[in-house]
Amino acid sequence: MTADTPVPIPVRIGIDVGGTFTKGVALAPAGHILTVSHVPTTHRDALGVAAGVLEALRALLRALAPEAVPALVAHSTTQATNALLEGDTALVGILALGEARDERRVQNVTRPPAGLRALHAFVATDTPEFGARVRAVLDRWRAEGVGAVAVSRAFGVDDASPEQRAGELAREAGFPVSLGSDLSGAYGLEMRTLSAAVNASILPTMVRTAGHVRDAVRDLLPDVPLLIVRGDGGAADLRAFEETPLHTVVSGPAASLGGAILAHGVMDGVFFEVGGTSTNIGVIKDGQPALKYMTVMDVPTGLRAADIRIAGVAGGSLVRLRGRRIEDVGPRSAHIAGLAYASFTPPGDLTGAQLELIAPSTGDPADYAVLRTPAGRRFAITPTCAANALGAIPEGGYAHAHPESARLALGLLGKHLGANMEAAAQAVLEASAEKLTRTVQGLVREYGLRGTPLYGGGGAASVLGPVVARRLKVRFVPLPHSDVISSIGAALAVIRVERERSVTRQDPTVADLLEREVGDEAVRLGADPASLRVETEYSAREGRLRAVATGAHPLSARTRPLDADELQQQARQVLGDQAHRAFGGRHHTLFVAPRVRRGLLRRVEQQAALVLDGRGVRLLRFEDAQVLVGRPHEALGQLETLLTGRAVAPHVAALTSSRLRDYAHLHDTALLLRQLTENLRLEGQVALIVEG
Repeated sequence: MTADTPVPIPVRIGIDVGGTFTKGVALAPAGHILTVSHVPTTHRDALGVAAGVLEALRALLRALAPEAVPALVAHSTTQATNALLEGDTALVGILALGEARDERRVQNVTRPPAGLRALHAFVATDTPEFGARVRAVLDRWRAEGVGAVAVSRAFGVDDASPEQRAGELAREAGFPVSLGSDLSGAYGLEMRTLSAAVNASILPTMVRTAGHVRDAVRDLLPDVPLLIVRGDGGAADLRAFEETPLHTVVSGPAASLGGAILAHGVMDGVFFEVGGTSTNIGVIKDGQPALKYMTVMDVPTGLRAADIRIAGVAGGSLVRLRGRRIEDVGPRSAHIAGLAYASFTPPGDLTGAQLELIAPSTGDPADYAVLRTPAGRRFAITPTCAANALGAIPEGGYAHAHPESARLALGLLGKHLGANMEAAAQAVLEASAEKLTRTVQGLVREYGLRGTPLYGGGGAASVLGPVVARRLKVRFVPLPHSDVISSIGAALAVIRVERERSVTRQDPTVADLLEREVGDEAVRLGADPASLRVETEYSAREGRLRAVATGAHPLSARTRPLDADELQQQARQVLGDQAHRAFGGRHHTLFVAPRVRRGLLRRVEQQAALVLDGRGVRLLRFEDAQVLVGRPHEALGQLETLLTGRAVAPHVAALTSSRLRDYAHLHDTALLLRQLTENLRLEGQVALIVEG
């Protein structure tokens, strides 16, 4: 490299495949946007949505400087969701396995769900002819047009080998395969079978889509890794898309939550993403997306994804009238009706327009208000038009339009309602916000977020966000580059793998095995082992042990790590001005702060604790904790004294120079001490955080 040769700048690219537009961003190592692209999503192209991904990628590459070198491409997608909603599913063969004596019971709980096209067969695992019988079923299914196979075995959690053997035979026969034990490690044959069946139903479509996307990106960037965002907000190698596409349901909204967290440091609040047709509402708590078990096609699954509530009202929703009042706003939108927004139309094109009521789609009531010009052209009256009519969208904002056109449209609506333009515009926004407010209030109550801000993303965030926030009496915080927040989240996503096991008691050996399993899988899907973090959580009530591994891709152009002063500032925002550093490692920092709680008779002094990673993301928080710092034998000696006489161990976490370990799953004091001793024996300085 000569003195005149520019130094290469690693660039991270994120592309979100939405229902209407495919949007891309290119991020510099410090996290700021270098360029953006918007192209229509190519649902009807021969290559499907991959054609739009390729077009968006080309547009980004054309705009980048020569020294900007793509290091990674990650994308989020609605493809799995759309396939399920639109019925783009294969005929599934459900292969139920179990011992011969259990055939009737297994048959009863592995039947296909309503709405899923499926055939069903049972094969006993305790027969010498197991392989031959499986092959016979597969031969019959091929003749009957089965496109994918779901395999599920009674107690497959304890021994998955019969499932794996049947899966190998199905793959040899040319079928895409989904194993129940791969999707969930929890007991519940019916749940695992249904999860595998739904996953199998979209496998052929997803394998085809993944191949198109892989080929498209490889043609332009042959040596650049390609990741897919999952519904829990983490990313994985594209192989995961081909194996368990069900994980990518709500991928796009999850990427948006990730963008709010990773790009803008959102720690707690309701995230509100307003598109053209619908609004996605999710929750961020303790710097993480709130997750829940997915229900797909009315089928409960063993997979967790971002808890996203979808409302059929957004920036492009059409206004519905009943007599001289607004009946509703949505669910039909200008996009669905194929109409341009009145506010984005030059005023001259609306000359002589009159209000008209239409039915946007076959079977809809004819109560949707639009403008019709003397030439017969129709234009939509939307919340975006109302906000522009009131001057609520600043110039330069993504939703800013022609104010004259907006006022003309809302004036005509007001005339029909017997009101002035301002009153009509305000009524449209209030009717839209009413539906959203109820959803947000439910999330606030459910997740204990009273008083936290409402964060806005999506192209139309500035249209409805301020109105909903005013109704809730909270701050509205519009996020920068809100129209591409999902693409930003895709670009910044880290590899994430989660596994669960049904357990009847606390067993550190099982926890160790599960930790190793998720760690190995995260590395297989592209995580840098040096960045890997594994956490476990135990629920005695549910009899469930969960392990989560997260790590960055080694070729990622990562966001800028915070320096010591910036981390201190993040901690003070959470714990107050008295927060100070108590322990630090390469990847994590522990902060503590004194707290005073007023009891019935006296003041109680406590200490709050907070662990942040290098980007300021909140990993662990205790309202009342003791912190034991020292060499392992010193800290463990103090902990042993603290636990003397206690039948149930408190929540304990251990911080070392390289790793954070959470032992919330261990409640037996002897097991806890034994596990800590084993894990910490080779460490230098450690910090033990003990709740209460």
